[in-house]
Amino acid sequence: MKRRAFLRSAAGALAAGAMAAPIHSARAATPVLRFVPTTDLASFDPVWSPAYIARNAGLLVWDMLYGVDSELRPQRQMVESEGLSDDGLIWTFRLRPGLAFHDGEPVLARDAVASINRWAAREPMGGMIKAVENELVAVDDRIFRWSLRSPFPKMLLALGKLATPCCFIMPARIASTDPFKMIGEYIGSGPMRFARDEWLPGSRAVFEKVPGYVPRPEPASWLAGGKRILIDRIEWLTMPDPATAASALQNGEVDWWERPVPDVLSTLEKDRELTVDVADPRGQIGLLFMSFPPTISRTFVNQNDMADADAVPASGHARIKASEDGLWS
Repeated sequence: MKRRAFLRSAAGALAAGAMAAPIHSARAATPVLRFVPTTDLASFDPVWSPAYIARNAGLLVWDMLYGVDSELRPQRQMVESEGLSDDGLIWTFRLRPGLAFHDGEPVLARDAVASINRWAAREPMGGMIKAVENELVAVDDRIFRWSLRSPFPKMLLALGKLATPCCFIMPARIASTDPFKMIGEYIGSGPMRFARDEWLPGSRAVFEKVPGYVPRPEPASWLAGGKRILIDRIEWLTMPDPATAASALQNGEVDWWERPVPDVLSTLEKDRELTVDVADPRGQIGLLFMSFPPTISRTFVNQNDMADADAVPASGHARIKASEDGLWS
């Protein structure tokens, strides 16, 4: 497969960049993407687990009411339309037609209600909405209404936010599971089906394309727009040893490595069959907690020039560097 065609296929398969990876191969010749994730998919309940690996897998299997685009604006995903009363207290949502779970059952408003309730029990913004809630009810099969005691202007952002846990819509029978216990079924309405019979925790997780999935008509933009899957199967292969992952990538045994260690980037960049890219130009937020006594912590800060530290790319690699705000903001 040509490099450009492979990248176009892979981009669709990875839900418009939600699992964007910095290294991929042009050697792939089958409709199967062999992907090396950052860590193992040890448990798969993206509401119960705050792990991003569970969220990334969840974005393939479950759909969301809203999705954020590349400008971090919430856009309709499962929702066809929404309305807000003049006083800002009553939100009314209408699901778009043609939504179906992988077991063939239609997605109904009651599924959305049950899923929102489970998500809100684990998510801070959801808890804030629940604190001012009058009722959340299904009006009919496609319409549900959320009545509040005081306005919540960030409603759409809360329902479409990317940080864990995301508001994934599950069948009501699954969403009724205690939010502090893991679900036992993995039935979604997203673009791919989780092949549970092939799941080997610590080794492999498999996702298969859902032929009947109907994407939105808009162009894909991060987690918004149409999720058009051009690959039949994705195999997540756990490789905790960086040397093993690098060797597998170079030998064409895998196609995509989500987050290679900086030590091997320079070597991999020299391979013409590989493409190295930046997963997210916005970077990530990290925290450093000083667990020393206050006097020692102050000494550390005073004795180290943080401006000089900011100027040094992480791990010595030019592609990985501090943001404009700095490593030590």
